[in-house]
Amino acid sequence: MDERLKRLGEIPNFIINEVLDFAEYFDRGIVVTLVDTHGVHLRLHLTVVTSELLCERIADALERRYGK
Repeated sequence: MDERLKRLGEIPNFIINEVLDFAEYFDRGIVVTLVDTHGVHLRLHLTVVTSELLCERIADALERRYGK
């Protein structure tokens, strides 16, 4: 496989610089605001199910990269 294609998995699409302390609530869950290195805000609308899935996937990715 092309070495450049292997590295594509390592290139971040969005680097989180800050997670804002305040959170907003909506009828099915919560909104979390992330800020990237350029100051762009990304608002995640999470339900219980999607937030659990997100946490699991982040934990799995960290374990694969850095070990348990």
